Amino acid sequence: MSNKRETPPFDFMATIMRDWPKPYFSNWAFAEREDLLEEKTYAGVQKFGQSMIVNAEKAFSDHMDFVSHRLQQDFECWKSLTQCTAPEETLAKLQSFYSEMANEYQEHFEKQAALLREGFSDNAAAVEALQETALQTVGELSKAAEESLEEAAQLSKPKPTPKQALSRRRTKATPKPK
Repeated sequence: MSNKRETPPFDFMATIMRDWPKPYFSNWAFAEREDLLEEKTYAGVQKFGQSMIVNAEKAFSDHMDFVSHRLQQDFECWKSLTQCTAPEETLAKLQSFYSEMANEYQEHFEKQAALLREGFSDNAAAVEALQETALQTVGELSKAAEESLEEAAQLSKPKPTPKQALSRRRTKATPKPK
């Protein structure tokens, strides 16, 4: 009795699925389409990242300008409070400082919200482009799979024997060889 096997002992695919049809999938069946779709996808991801960075830079820059301005205003208020001589004067300066501060914070938050909305809309456009590319990729993959199956069907057709090939070529006008 021979110990030699057709397949390695742990090759599940070869052992269990030996008789299943395996479609022929050429490495080049999808190469050109894949390159174009990869380029499109990479460009979309770059656009998304660039948009996110640009919008974050705008928001942080605006926020840092606001913080610098507010710190300057806070120090100016403190200086002016040290020069007050009457409690009424101190209360008037604090009241104007806090009302001005509240207005500036409200304006700043509105500006930040507008920058956030702008960033979301920019990124939403990039995500839509990526979604279109994904749908196109699925379509191209299905086309490549269909082409591969057609190619596999052509390859799996039995080749006619020379005798069958001769019998197909004969017509009624051609006499049979003796």
